[in-house]
Amino acid sequence: MNGIEVRNVSKTYRLYSSPRDLLMEYLTFGRRSQHNALTALHDISFTVPVGGVFGIIGDNGAGKSTLLKILAGSSQATSGEVHLAGPASALIDLGTGFKPEFTGRENVHLNCALMGLSARESERALQEILEFSELGEFIDYPIRTYSSGMVMRLGFAVAVNVQTKVLLVDEVIAVGDSYFQRKCIEKINAMNAAERKPSPKK
Repeated sequence: MNGIEVRNVSKTYRLYSSPRDLLMEYLTFGRRSQHNALTALHDISFTVPVGGVFGIIGDNGAGKSTLLKILAGSSQATSGEVHLAGPASALIDLGTGFKPEFTGRENVHLNCALMGLSARESERALQEILEFSELGEFIDYPIRTYSSGMVMRLGFAVAVNVQTKVLLVDEVIAVGDSYFQRKCIEKINAMNAAERKPSPKK
C-alpha cells in the first residue's frame, strides 16, 4: 500500500506582464494569448509506501515547494494525479494556517477544528503541542508577536500532534535552533518507526 502516489504531475504557471494582458486574454476567451508559460514541474511520478520517508532535493527554483503544495492540496497540478493514503499535515510556508491576531492557543484550536477534531480531542492535542513546542506562557500571546523560530515550533508541533497519515515538511525547520531541529528529526524518526511497526496479530 502506498502512502503517496504521484502520476505524471506537471505544473505550468501563466506569467503576465500587466493586469491589462490578463484582462485581454480573459475577454478574448484565450484566443489571444497574452502570457508567457513557466513550467515548474514536468511529468513527475513517484510512490512512497506507508511508513516510508521520501526526500526531494534540488536547486532553488527546481519546483520542490511547488510539488509539496500540490501534495498538500494548497495548489492544483496542471495535469496528472496525486493520491494520498489519508489526511496530510503540512509545514511548508512559515505561519501558513495561522491567524496573526489570534493567540497560539486559539490557533491550535482553530487548526484542530478544521481537521475535524472534537473539543475534547483538541484539548488533548493542545497539551501535547504545548509540551513539544516548549512555548510556555507564549502560547497565550498573539502569533504576530512570535519570532520566526517560535512560529516554526508551534507549526511543527501542530503538524505532528494531530491525526494524520502524511507529513509534508519543507525547509522551514531550518529556521529553528539546533536543539529544536534535532527534536524535530527525532520526532519524525519515531513516527516513521511506529508506522513501520507491524500490527499485533489477533
